[in-house]
Amino acid sequence: MPGDPKTITVFLDASPSGDRRAALAAAFARRWNAHLVGVHVVYKGTALHPSMAYARSEKGMAGVVAHERRLDDACECATTEVGERFEALCARLGVAAEFRPIKRDRTTEAAIVNSLHSDLLIVGHPEPSGLPDEMTAERIVLASGVPLLIVPNEWRGERIGQRVMIGWNASPEARRAVANAMPLLVEAGSVKALVVDPAGCKRLGGDMGCDIVRHLARHGASAELVEVASRGRSIAEVILAEAKANDADLLICGARSPAHLVEIVFGNATRKLLAKMPVPVLISG
Repeated sequence: MPGDPKTITVFLDASPSGDRRAALAAAFARRWNAHLVGVHVVYKGTALHPSMAYARSEKGMAGVVAHERRLDDACECATTEVGERFEALCARLGVAAEFRPIKRDRTTEAAIVNSLHSDLLIVGHPEPSGLPDEMTAERIVLASGVPLLIVPNEWRGERIGQRVMIGWNASPEARRAVANAMPLLVEAGSVKALVVDPAGCKRLGGDMGCDIVRHLARHGASAELVEVASRGRSIAEVILAEAKANDADLLICGARSPAHLVEIVFGNATRKLLAKMPVPVLISG
């Protein structure tokens, strides 16, 4: 996100967490005078039960058709309601916005296409995430190349980016994540660059990461370097624990590759942590 984001895409759903996600996205759009796109997957979670494929009698098939029509009607009504709430929210805040429903066909491809021309994507975690049934957060960030903000559904903060923590390891991926998050970092009240096991990181050099603090300062972001030993814990566990201990409201991480992203965000060691993730996370692919 070089400069303030000018197009933000939020994936919506009919849940209370979906409403909170929309409100956070609208607040960002208002802050940066950005255009907000609300994407809603119309038929998410409505696959027919496998047993219905075996209906052969005229009565059985009629029942399947009637069930499909009820599902379609319910989904269309929910989509109308989600769209109306989203548009009313944006009108109230004076945010330029548009609502884009994704229908049944090629939902994964449609989600990616709706993301490509954005500066920031926003989804929930875990379910409901707002994404299509067959799409994961790691897939959309890697397929689109757009920074992804993952907001925990249980998170109740009203503003993201006041107290920011960066998972810093002097890698190109972390550097890219910092660059993408610069508008947030400049506006933050507190920024901490967290280095886990600094003595073992060859890229940090003799000053153990102080260059990132000076780099951020030149952009107008006041940052503090924090060094922590892992002591047998995974890097993801250390980062999330430090974010919680420092009352962070945003964690910034880079993703080296699909495998690396899965390890940091959705790996077996961290899946339980993320299910109870205390803060939103900004990921750059």
